Amino acid sequence: MLSFSTTTGPLIRLTALEPSDVEMLRREADSLINYLISSDVNIMTDYGGIIEPITCGYIDPPMSQMFILSKKSYSHVRQQVTEKPDTVIDIIFEKVPAMVNSFLPQGSEDDPTCLDAQYMDKVAQEKFPVVSCWIALDNVNLANGTLLVEPFPRPKDVRTGGYVDPPAQFQERNTYLQYHRNLASHYVNPPFNKMTAIMKAQNRPPLRPPPPPATAAAGKSVSTVVGSLPSDPKEWVCESQAPVLVEVPAGSIAFLSGWVRHCSLGNSSSKFRRAFMPQYSAGKVVTETGGLVSLAVPCKEPEREREWKEAEYREDDELFEDQFGRTEDLDLGEDIDMDD
Repeated sequence: MLSFSTTTGPLIRLTALEPSDVEMLRREADSLINYLISSDVNIMTDYGGIIEPITCGYIDPPMSQMFILSKKSYSHVRQQVTEKPDTVIDIIFEKVPAMVNSFLPQGSEDDPTCLDAQYMDKVAQEKFPVVSCWIALDNVNLANGTLLVEPFPRPKDVRTGGYVDPPAQFQERNTYLQYHRNLASHYVNPPFNKMTAIMKAQNRPPLRPPPPPATAAAGKSVSTVVGSLPSDPKEWVCESQAPVLVEVPAGSIAFLSGWVRHCSLGNSSSKFRRAFMPQYSAGKVVTETGGLVSLAVPCKEPEREREWKEAEYREDDELFEDQFGRTEDLDLGEDIDMDD
């Protein structure tokens, strides 16, 4: 597995999933696509190119809403979304979270939580670290509609002129949120239009794997200069980075902070482009009034079993203010993204 990174996001891991995992996700995607097409659903105009596996109509509505909180309940429901005796549960709750863990603050009280909210309300985003995982199920490129990402601006030490990169992993949730929020505040507004961004992305040097630890320790090929930043983020000096076209083989994953600018490009090819998009947060994400934003399924179930049993007896409106957290939609091409 090779990791490619642009400092301060995104991080791209080539062929992070095994071919068997990719094939499993493809079969699930194709089952959903074929069902919707046979039901005379226009996937692009009716669903915006995003299919929710549990609520798209492929399976009967769950009798209980506990699948939103319980890994056991979620797994029971999700295993119905397939025509073969295999399941994506291990991918959702084991393989991908193991990679996501290093991108969330270490000091979190919670293990990664499966969130499934592509468009979070801004209040929730301010308080909860979120990592989006964009998993290519086909080889993706500019022609068939890949991701276009504008990395965070890169801060510099005003005294030395050297770059000041973030720590490998933050220890505390608030420090993580503050740093990402501060970087995002230095994005140039308004954003580049898509054509300008694509041209800049095509002209940037290709992404390369970061140097191995031994090389970095020897001081070779390391551009980062250790420095400090003013306590007031308004005084930070940041350098914009060129946008990135995520042109990668199937099974690769782009990991994105919830603050990183990105969009999905249109698909001008003759075939569907499939991607799987799980999201993970450091604990349950709630709104100002205490309602859950979409799913809150902990990736490790035993630690939350008692809480789920208590929640089962509450009224639905006490728990769920906006089950799927949708606030807006994106202008997508002919691509199919499976949201989870």
